[in-house]
Amino acid sequence: MARAVLALGDSLQAEVTCPICLELLSEPVITECGHNFCGSCLTAVLGVPPRPADCPQCRATVVPGSLRPNRSLGAVAGLAGTLGDEARRPRCPAHGEALGLFCESCRIPLCPLCREGPPHRHHCARPAEEAAGELRETLQSNLVFLQKEKEEFNPNGEKKSDDLLEKVTSERQRLRDTFEQLQKFLQEQEGTLLARLDQAHGELTRERREYVSSVSERKSLLDTLIAEIEKKRDQPVVEFLMDVGKTLSSCEAAKVPLPEPVSPELQRTVKNLSELSQLVLGAVAKFKVNLLSEMDRERVKVTLDPETASPYLILSKDRRTLRLGERQQTLRDTPKRFTGSPSVLGSQGFTTGRHYWELEVGSGDSWAVGVALESVQRADSLLMAMGKIWALRLDWNRQYTALHMPPAPLALQDKLRRIRVHLDYEAGEVTFYNVENMMQILQYKASFTEKVFPYFWLWSRETYIQLCA
Repeated sequence: MARAVLALGDSLQAEVTCPICLELLSEPVITECGHNFCGSCLTAVLGVPPRPADCPQCRATVVPGSLRPNRSLGAVAGLAGTLGDEARRPRCPAHGEALGLFCESCRIPLCPLCREGPPHRHHCARPAEEAAGELRETLQSNLVFLQKEKEEFNPNGEKKSDDLLEKVTSERQRLRDTFEQLQKFLQEQEGTLLARLDQAHGELTRERREYVSSVSERKSLLDTLIAEIEKKRDQPVVEFLMDVGKTLSSCEAAKVPLPEPVSPELQRTVKNLSELSQLVLGAVAKFKVNLLSEMDRERVKVTLDPETASPYLILSKDRRTLRLGERQQTLRDTPKRFTGSPSVLGSQGFTTGRHYWELEVGSGDSWAVGVALESVQRADSLLMAMGKIWALRLDWNRQYTALHMPPAPLALQDKLRRIRVHLDYEAGEVTFYNVENMMQILQYKASFTEKVFPYFWLWSRETYIQLCA
């Protein structure tokens, strides 16, 4: 119906449009040939002073003084203008009706038919004009506030950024200088120790060469003496006694002990250098461990919480290794304990920050590691509790699975042995890495509003889960 009325309005406006100015007729006049024009438009055609002219529509002669006012048509033109204004009002795209109402709940204009529909039937609706007036006042007050804000707008965030940039640059230079000094110091110490070792090496080489020469000379002397004595013992008496003194002297020389292959002093030198080398190696190793420990603040030491452990699970004394027992144990029943699945939580939970821990899994299957909310149901099966668990699982059929609702299989080529679980509480991220190559395995996106704990599940006696120190 509304579309028909609009079409009728368009036709009516066409009938009362001036052929000269193409606007609605204003103070229309009718010619003797029966055509209507705006009075001012036709006056312009006749000129000053008025003279006969052709009708703009049919070319018949229009004589000045023959024009008559057409007041009725002027009234119709006024009505057509009003109807046109109405037609130009925004219409409901669904019903074609004028948008004369405003839904305060949805903050959108409505037509009467929209007002009665299910989406808005129970909402508060007001006349559009009334709502617009009130909202104009609201926008005006907002405009005044925003203009004032603009006048007083003087953020100094750049200064904070500049300060931080300056600090980062300064720390970068300090680190570079420190490491350069450390490298220089280590190179100096390396040069000193290597020079001492090179000196010891040279002395050992010299003493070894002297020892080898002494051994060779002694062997030659022994061979000569043995041959000489074997020849001399059968000589006649006088001939035998002629140079027996020389032979006996040579025998005494052959009995003198060989010198030590390495002098006691050089042995002490090598021993001291070896001990010093071990001290240096130990100090460097300890330094590396301490430095990495100080730098790696996100790493946390996770232990298993025995109060949450299922009666089917066996925890090591240090609470770092988890195995499946042969039978159910008799344990004190607590609200924290998992009774519906062979699960256990870590002792420490997190409500903020970034943290990670690493673990090893045995060669068997049927294990899962990840995180769980503190409110995870302890008496439910793993399937029922899955909505509050974000974990990586290896199923009985050797299929890796993203363990959350809904669970999804993973296409992994590598067999996982050592895994890193990284929790970013504020970002709502749980990420799993293969520690052997630090490739990302899986990442969950979540929104945490309560404490999150490390989570472990095991259902095979052929494997184990061990937290890394």
